[in-house]
Amino acid sequence: MIKLLCHPITKLLLFSGGFTSAILILRAINLTFDRAVSFAISQVTLMQQPLYAGVFYGRGFVMFALLFLICAGTLLVSVWMTKPKQQGTKLLGLWRNIDFFLLVMLAALIALFSIVGLRLFYAPGSAHLNIQLYEILGLPFIAYTAAMVTVSEFVARIRDKDLLRTLYWPRFFRLYPVWKPLGLLLSLLLIGSMIVVLATTREIVSAISFDPWPAHNFRITRIPSAVPTELLLPFSLLTLISTTYLVTFVLNLSAKYAEASAEKVRAERLKSELITNVSHDIRTPLTSVINYVDLLKKLSLEGEAAEYVSVLDRKSDRLKMLIDDLIDASKAGTGNETVLMQPVNLNEILGQIAGEFEDSFAVRDLSLVLTQTDEPIMISADNRHLWRVLENLFSNAAKYSLPGTRVFAKIRFNESGKPMLTLKNTSEAPLDLAGDILTEQFIRGDRARQSKGNGLGLYIAKNLVELMDGQFAIQVMGDLFILEIEFCGDEEE
Repeated sequence: MIKLLCHPITKLLLFSGGFTSAILILRAINLTFDRAVSFAISQVTLMQQPLYAGVFYGRGFVMFALLFLICAGTLLVSVWMTKPKQQGTKLLGLWRNIDFFLLVMLAALIALFSIVGLRLFYAPGSAHLNIQLYEILGLPFIAYTAAMVTVSEFVARIRDKDLLRTLYWPRFFRLYPVWKPLGLLLSLLLIGSMIVVLATTREIVSAISFDPWPAHNFRITRIPSAVPTELLLPFSLLTLISTTYLVTFVLNLSAKYAEASAEKVRAERLKSELITNVSHDIRTPLTSVINYVDLLKKLSLEGEAAEYVSVLDRKSDRLKMLIDDLIDASKAGTGNETVLMQPVNLNEILGQIAGEFEDSFAVRDLSLVLTQTDEPIMISADNRHLWRVLENLFSNAAKYSLPGTRVFAKIRFNESGKPMLTLKNTSEAPLDLAGDILTEQFIRGDRARQSKGNGLGLYIAKNLVELMDGQFAIQVMGDLFILEIEFCGDEEE
């Protein structure tokens, strides 16, 4: 039964039955309809026709209306019961992607002009008429088809859960409200296009409805004589359609961007989880290795055995540091690190970290030039994370500065009155990367295997600064490395 109901021939019969019942409704409520049909068939004037058709006026209206409701309702039920095709046809895909707002508006315009034409064809009061049959049945067919196609498409899109997806303007304004620049611009374009469409439609309809026609010929031989109005309606419709599909393009672009961002976040999360899990798994056997190395160091070993234990000691310590850095980088990159903000004296903590690295700088023949203010500079920061940030930065300076040069560390206030730390040093190796790239994970790549670093120091420092609501920036000028950190001032200061 359902298969028979959903068959295309059944739908065509229901569509035809609905149209026939609509014509019968029109015939039952309009005295001039039967008379106009007689003229179209015989091609003679109204005065020569008998008025026999008028005796049917008003008869059968309820029956025809009921028949129309049955046919139209059954057609919509058949559309609802039809399963979406597992098709690869592009035509249906293009049709289903048409903005439903445009579809309703275009169908309404088609139906409106058809109804206006019907009103003129059936208007009484002219002594001579010359009406073609296709004009009498064609215009109702156009209006009926436009209405049924729109309603059927409405039912089909609700069935396929596609209606909200193809209401592009509501989706657009949900994403870009009118108080945002793009939303305001396109809302003005939409309102302007709609005003022009409605104004030109009203003018054309008024001209068709009230333009005087010759008494000997009732056929519409022209639309309003104002040429700009005739051209303005299709132009405004084209503008509205183009604007709508510009909105579609923006929505698709936003969806792809959101999808790419979500995929990037997911990949970062999975990578961080992998790093954390692997690091924890490695830490357990590494602890055993370190413990056994400590036991070997207590034995009286000489020669190559002692040298081997020394190598094991150094390498296990480096591996432990790398695992700790990996875990810290994973936590800092995903924002899972706990932050306890409190007032911190930046002058004091910078002086302490400078003292910690005094020996490291001396080994590399580096001179630290520290510029501080006389009064304390209080910032809002996590003391533990701030120490880790400064430790990473001074460690980088000690490892990679050109021996015999000076390292400049300066505390100052910027133009907006926020405390800043600037660190400058001359790199021993050429700096062939941009500043923002230097803060990425493992940026040193293969070079990390031949040095003490692992490429995570700046990445961890940057993320920890941002977790404390600060700003982290790097500039590279030749071999000059300039790092600037903007801190949040202490509100209680």
